[in-house]
Amino acid sequence: MANKTAEKISPDAFLNEMNAINDKAKDAVIDLLNKQGDKRYIAVPDWEDECEGDDGDGLELSIFGIGLDDDDEICIAAVVDNIGNGHGPDDFPQEWTKATELYEPNYCAFYRFVANNIEKAMTKEEADELADKYWNGNGCDYGKYDWHDDCICNGLIKVRLDGKYGFINKDGEEIIPCKYEDADAFSDGLARVHSKEGWGFINKDGEEIIPCKYKYAEAFSYGLARVQSKEGWGFVNKDGEEIISCKYEDADYFWFGAETAEVKLNGEWITIDKTGKQVTE
Repeated sequence: MANKTAEKISPDAFLNEMNAINDKAKDAVIDLLNKQGDKRYIAVPDWEDECEGDDGDGLELSIFGIGLDDDDEICIAAVVDNIGNGHGPDDFPQEWTKATELYEPNYCAFYRFVANNIEKAMTKEEADELADKYWNGNGCDYGKYDWHDDCICNGLIKVRLDGKYGFINKDGEEIIPCKYEDADAFSDGLARVHSKEGWGFINKDGEEIIPCKYKYAEAFSYGLARVQSKEGWGFVNKDGEEIISCKYEDADYFWFGAETAEVKLNGEWITIDKTGKQVTE
């Protein structure tokens, strides 16, 4: 079989090509927004874009809003990646910030956001009103509730009534009754909840995708959640399937997209893959 020699490109040439693509994306964002006239802003709570690499793993980039200011410069509000690392002033800018002030602005991601949501274009006043409601709850009447979260996650707000937790939408309509002993905000379409029976996960319709039967459950990390039953620790997927049975004395996460995790069995720590197969001692 003949050997194939890959075309070589110098690091500088590669960087120049990437910068050129980024510049084209920037011009495209400005052009799209300019065509909207006064409606030069787009605000979408919890918009996420996954940029996949050759291995299928990608980085989810969450963007709240992008607009074009009076100087025809791109400005953004709240850009954050999937592990909570911000890309602007104070790590998580809630005010409109010029893209040029960000650390390495990703105009390609900005273009995807604008192109995918261009039908939602609005004026700056409308975008500011939505942002105020999103972060501060202003304009919402949460009436009977003892407490409410300060932000909307996946379109829902966590609330508390008589010591129990549930969820309402941005208009104050109760979507999931306040019946849980504890609850996390929604992330990736699921929320971790605690009932008298135990811990589990619900979707945005209030359906228990993962029954509340576990002694403990932790948030999903790269497709799997660590759970503890009476028998031990294991892992479930987002369909509620126990991919790795609860037979371990202890278990660690699948960290940052890693294909393996450390688990403890018979007093010894071993390494398993995402199917539960032991790969090393």
